[in-house]
Amino acid sequence: MKDTELKQSQVNAEKTLSKDSGTSENETIKREEIKDSPFHVITIEGQSFGVMGDYRLTEKSASASEVKKELKKITWNRIVQVIMLLDEVKSKINNKIKKEI
Repeated sequence: MKDTELKQSQVNAEKTLSKDSGTSENETIKREEIKDSPFHVITIEGQSFGVMGDYRLTEKSASASEVKKELKKITWNRIVQVIMLLDEVKSKINNKIKKEI
């Protein structure tokens, strides 16, 4: 292997490491489960929001603890939101099954 090829492969390895570790070139994504619920808090570059599966439930916030507190509240709005989300998932599954038939 030529010296320039070796140097290039070292640079590529460094880029790969930085992508996996979430440093400089990449954004760090943190996913935190909320105990005894189907919800998670996602934090990307200091902005947090609540999700259920692939669906975002809350607005972005600077504080993950505020998002957790909001998701732990059982309100009619949250109940309707979850029911509509589950109906959406059910529809997607049914449509997928119909396409396979």
